[in-house]
Amino acid sequence: MKKLILLFVCIIISGCSNYSELNKLSIVTAVGIDKNDGYEVSVLIANSPKAQTSSKEGEAKTTVYKAKGSSIGDAVKTINKKCPKQLYFSHVNAVIISDEIGKDGFLKVADWLMRNPETRNRFYLMQVNGQKASDVLKIISPLESYPSQSIATLIESSQNARSIGDSASYSNFIGRILEEGYEPIMPTIKINGSVSKGSKQENLETAEPSTYLSLGNIAIYRKDKYIGTVSKKESEYIQILNSEIKELVYPIKYKSSKINIYSNDINTKIKLSDDSIIDIYVKGRGKIYEINGKACLNCLKDINNLNKVWNRSLKRNLKEFVNKIQTEYKSDIFGFGNLIYKNYPNKWKSLKNNWSNDLKNIKVNIHTNVEIIDAGSLYETIKGE
Repeated sequence: MKKLILLFVCIIISGCSNYSELNKLSIVTAVGIDKNDGYEVSVLIANSPKAQTSSKEGEAKTTVYKAKGSSIGDAVKTINKKCPKQLYFSHVNAVIISDEIGKDGFLKVADWLMRNPETRNRFYLMQVNGQKASDVLKIISPLESYPSQSIATLIESSQNARSIGDSASYSNFIGRILEEGYEPIMPTIKINGSVSKGSKQENLETAEPSTYLSLGNIAIYRKDKYIGTVSKKESEYIQILNSEIKELVYPIKYKSSKINIYSNDINTKIKLSDDSIIDIYVKGRGKIYEINGKACLNCLKDINNLNKVWNRSLKRNLKEFVNKIQTEYKSDIFGFGNLIYKNYPNKWKSLKNNWSNDLKNIKVNIHTNVEIIDAGSLYETIKGE
């Protein structure tokens, strides 16, 4: 009995101790990193003094602290002097970097993230182009109290439509940098509207927020440096070629009609035929999503012709985009070099040091096998109703 009482007392004491320690910490939920005569680091604090007072319901319980420094660690030390509580990074769920940081080289940022014993590698990593990473942390949403949670929710809710969940992972990005014959990509985020309005309480109290965050297109990196951002359509091509697309609405023209084909069944395989030929096989099924015109698709001949148009269009667009990646971006985001490394290691040794220039010499064949399995019928649907 005495042992049980002693155990109970120990649990109570240790619990109180942890609570006391937590009270002395400022929980950082997001980090923004900009260039500004060195580095400018911003941290989003979840347990700000405002959160401990009787604030209005729906008010964002956060505070953003920022400071400059010759290094990221130096800037963080300066923030610690401003903040009344010790910064605690174990609960960071988003890190936002500016495009200037990306151009300078992400490994400089990664070094601090990996060496900080409190940071866990389970957070989203995103880039903001032409805007400040610190401003992203300020935007509050009617649906979330914390801006960092808004970012996480935005990514998670868009995984089907935009398929960027894996690409937004910090561990995935670092893995691509470290892996032989692979280049990383990074999703972008953008601020729509005024930063000053988006950081105020009024942004929570309106049915249509004047300022909000949205996902942008995919940023292309060569090694650890940002070299450019592709278009929305090209971002979809990346997901198709990486076999990560979950939902696709593909527009084509057939006769005098514009037709959208919906598919949630697209699979891609990339194979190495020899040390300089890549074959990409894209297979999928779809259905008519929308028709803007008078096309009649009730006969097999029309469906077959439509399948041919879809295959030709998809093959042509993917081929043009892969060529653009090889010649303009010179970035191996599809891992062609990784296939050579695994299958022809001696060949890879002679290529790896000049791979960004030799990438264009790889011949890429695109093979598409997509088909429409459900054409639907507006007339029959209305008649049935």
